Amino acid sequence: MHRKNCMSKSTKRRRLLEETANVLDNFLEIPPLTSPLSVCVSNVSVNDDLEDNSDLNGIERNISPASASHHSNVIKTININENILNKEINNLEKFTRDNSNCVYSVDDRSETFENFQQLDMKSELSKWAVEYNVPNNTLSGLLKVLKKHDCFSSFPSDARTIHQTNTNTPYSQPIQIKTVSPGIYHHFGLANGIQQTIDKCFSDETIKLVIGVDGLPLAKSSGSTFWPILGYIRQFNQTVFPIGIYWGHEKPGDSNIFMNDFIEEVRDLILNGITVELFNKDKQLVNLKKKIAIDAFCCDVPAKAFLLKTKGHTGFYSCSRCSVQGTFLLRRVCFPDLECSKRTHQDFLNKIQEQHHTPGHITNIINIPDIDVVQNFSIDYMHCVILGVMKKMLMLWKGSGEIGRVGVNKQKLPSNLVKQISTRLISLKKYIPSDFSRKPRSLDELSRWKATELRQFLLYTGPVVLYLQVSKKIYYNFLYLNVAMTIFLSPNFNHLALDAQALMVNFVKQFGKLYGNKFISNNVHSLIHLYDDYEKYGSLDQVSCFKFENYMSKLKKMVRKNEKPLQQVVKRYWEQCNLKFDHETTMYFNNDNIRPKFEKLHTEGPLIRDMASPQYKILILEKIIIKIHSDSDSYASVNTNGETNIIKIVNICYNSLLKKEVILGRKFE
Repeated sequence: MHRKNCMSKSTKRRRLLEETANVLDNFLEIPPLTSPLSVCVSNVSVNDDLEDNSDLNGIERNISPASASHHSNVIKTININENILNKEINNLEKFTRDNSNCVYSVDDRSETFENFQQLDMKSELSKWAVEYNVPNNTLSGLLKVLKKHDCFSSFPSDARTIHQTNTNTPYSQPIQIKTVSPGIYHHFGLANGIQQTIDKCFSDETIKLVIGVDGLPLAKSSGSTFWPILGYIRQFNQTVFPIGIYWGHEKPGDSNIFMNDFIEEVRDLILNGITVELFNKDKQLVNLKKKIAIDAFCCDVPAKAFLLKTKGHTGFYSCSRCSVQGTFLLRRVCFPDLECSKRTHQDFLNKIQEQHHTPGHITNIINIPDIDVVQNFSIDYMHCVILGVMKKMLMLWKGSGEIGRVGVNKQKLPSNLVKQISTRLISLKKYIPSDFSRKPRSLDELSRWKATELRQFLLYTGPVVLYLQVSKKIYYNFLYLNVAMTIFLSPNFNHLALDAQALMVNFVKQFGKLYGNKFISNNVHSLIHLYDDYEKYGSLDQVSCFKFENYMSKLKKMVRKNEKPLQQVVKRYWEQCNLKFDHETTMYFNNDNIRPKFEKLHTEGPLIRDMASPQYKILILEKIIIKIHSDSDSYASVNTNGETNIIKIVNICYNSLLKKEVILGRKFE
């Protein structure tokens, strides 16, 4: 039905023409695409003129955050160029060119144009609700308010209607739930997850998958728990997707029944391959067949024992990598022996060490083709090193919990020393860049520290705050772990891997002498096996549970009420999968591409010759944020022609000579 509109046709025509002209003007003002980011360095003082930049073309750029304390009055200019495929701009140009006649026929199509605007508004509203996890009753309330306005009178009043229209979410379709005692299970599908998340520029012949399984408590007041089977493709973007989710008030009774759908599907995909839509060499989307391989299972020790039907971490024969036999000291099972034969997949199948296995059970995971249940089950450094060893050391120093009791703890620090270390940690807050998700906290809150905070202490802040605060033996022992993990978490230190292994073995030996063999638990013992994972996978970050833990926090947010949590997650997942977000495919045809983003205009300077506005306070690169007024985010190391310089960034501005944005900074001598 034609709605009453007070705007005349001539006014509509005039406004549409003005909008089109503005869009074209903005499009023409966009600078041409240029080469990837490069660095231009000019050694001049603050008051001197800018030197000739003719010899600066082609210098490669590499910026990484750095911290420092003194700088000189030497100005550096860093040239920021953009080389990206601006898909939206090209589409806008094509739309304007192909539909230019529509501008002059708006009298005949005014109602169609308004309908198009409303349709787009509904789609954007649905995208907004899904992206920010807006509950359906909240969205329904918003729709009812909008309907009161003439412009939105045709909007539906129920959130499910707008989602079903714009995301094709089948709310009326029954959710396929099967019983897995003592709870229920839904299988999303491994193939579906791969097709949803694979990068369109994937070029390898084999899709290597990392699989994670762990428990996720949903409430503190009940035993309501998810056990999700998650996965991601190890190459390229590493986006986590759900394969299947179990829900119940206890964990699954039998891991073979719990994993049955996954094992059957992955067997079929490994044997027959998978067809996915990818770019070919001509950059055209075509259906290509790829091989599938399970590269790693990434779980904590209890989940690994549950899946493989082996003894848990308190068992005498619980090590999944070697045949070490534990000993019982002061009511603890410990593993002081470091010289033991390694397990093999064949040993596992033949049950050479029967005490390692749960009597009368065998895991069906061995039926997955080409699987090695010893080497393909990685040692997750997040649970083993960060939440295990590092937290244990801090608890021993602090004397907290049962583990920190004075009677069995040789290395408890005095309370005033613990306070000094906490004061040092808190004083570092203002120097921690935005690359870190959390700022340091006091040791008084150790029980609430997250894994990222413990990792930050181990790799970055620990060597600083412990210096001259603890004994040399404790400090050097901590540095063994610090240096070894720095190597194992870097993809570029292969030549130092054997040194890291020697440091780990030395750390475990000294750990027993310093704190007592009773504290050499399964986690501490497993440190000597991290070298094998580094040799197989490279950086241990490639096969860690950090990505899975981040996704599980999203799963938890999908549950909006206590009733039917699994069904809620399935519906939220449908909405996210079916919703077509406007995003650009990551283009790996040129891996050097980077998209700078500038924020917060200002006119405060400083400026030197050929520098002009616009000036910005914030620059956002691919993985780096630079803020000129922040002590923690205004320092960077700049690599030019093999030479590394540390600079204090003082401005982000436009170079009228180079016709590009540059970073202005003071060089450290």
